[in-house]
Amino acid sequence: MFVLRVLSLAVAAALPSLAVACAPDATGRCIALDGGGEAQLDASLRLRGMYYDPTRFGIQGREDGYGLLRALSSVALRRDRWEGRVQLGVHAEQGRDGGPGGTDRGALDLQQGYVRWQGERLGWQLGRQEVAYGSSRLLSVRDGPNIRLAFDGVRARWQQRAFTLDVMALRPVDNHSGAFDDRSDRGQHLLGGYATWQGARAGNGLDLYLLDYGCDGARFASAVGDERRTSLGTRWFARHPRWDANIEVVAQRGTLARGQGDLAIRAWTLASDSGVRWPDAPWQPRLGVKLDIASGDRNASDTRLGTFNAMYPKSAYFSEASLLAPANLMDVQPTLTLAPHANVSTELGVQLAWKHQRSDAIYTTPAPLAAVPGTAGTPRRIGQQYKWETSWQASNHWTWKGQLAWFEAGHGLRAAGGRDTLFASVVGAWQW
Repeated sequence: MFVLRVLSLAVAAALPSLAVACAPDATGRCIALDGGGEAQLDASLRLRGMYYDPTRFGIQGREDGYGLLRALSSVALRRDRWEGRVQLGVHAEQGRDGGPGGTDRGALDLQQGYVRWQGERLGWQLGRQEVAYGSSRLLSVRDGPNIRLAFDGVRARWQQRAFTLDVMALRPVDNHSGAFDDRSDRGQHLLGGYATWQGARAGNGLDLYLLDYGCDGARFASAVGDERRTSLGTRWFARHPRWDANIEVVAQRGTLARGQGDLAIRAWTLASDSGVRWPDAPWQPRLGVKLDIASGDRNASDTRLGTFNAMYPKSAYFSEASLLAPANLMDVQPTLTLAPHANVSTELGVQLAWKHQRSDAIYTTPAPLAAVPGTAGTPRRIGQQYKWETSWQASNHWTWKGQLAWFEAGHGLRAAGGRDTLFASVVGAWQW
């Protein structure tokens, strides 16, 4: 990885008249190519220290602290309407109890590698690629874990003025620890379309999407089987100088195929994140509130499965601690965001969480969903979480983040042997 970084710097040094800064919103350095077009070189490094006391609320978990390293480097070639990108990554883990998790460690491998063509209205992108839409509630690059989520497949885009439509056929990448051994996960797929209409004011608009998701061997608290789920959703978002809003509604239907008889999936969610801000006041405070309801399964003995599945959400759905997943959950989370300096932002928040259905379990990350053992049928009160998250843009290249969370376990967790949890994290990210 660092060899690529050295090579890119060597090229820039050897060709000083050609190596220039890229566009203001881009990273790395750009080199003009003979005959037209350009090459963009960039690299990034992230170091993260994490501490849990205990992991998984103490249910089959204990105190754990470990370090993570992510190094990425990419080369993109552009000419006329064409673009090709290759991004390589190395991921390391040190000190995790029980060894690295599935998204912790990987030798040199292809993180992204695709070809893209974009016409005046129609375009397509083929290969390994990262995918994120909307508020990343259902589709995210999953930046919290060490290895970011990527997909193999194709996306096509049609756009006209303020309207954009993406159609996709994708499989998530199954990460392995060796060099160049990551492959498409043949047990999962994602098909569908995602449309966005942008309003006249930047940051305002409407999303509408239809997604078909498949996962073989999906596990829920009451059943295990091959999951086929269709999600129909819409998101309205608005951003103004003194207020903002983000409201999303999703309905899901499908089937969980199993030997004892298929279950009909009937699930839904309603999520919102809205706030008011005072841009002219000291520290530019924003007072917000997040409200979420993700359906749970009412009766484990009937022929229906009511547990909502967010498919590929961001891991930090409620906080950087990533303790809860948006399934069988109701929560309210008031937040206060402050900017004490132009390069510093901090957020304080309190989350109050309950089960949507008592009969279903409490679910946690990673994706696919993981039910916390012994929590099906326990009381509905999950607990409350207090969080503090601060980001400091130390320079043009370095960003530092500090994150703390304290989760007070409620009766729903304590009845299964769960207890209070402390989380702490320090992140240093370098971008060239």
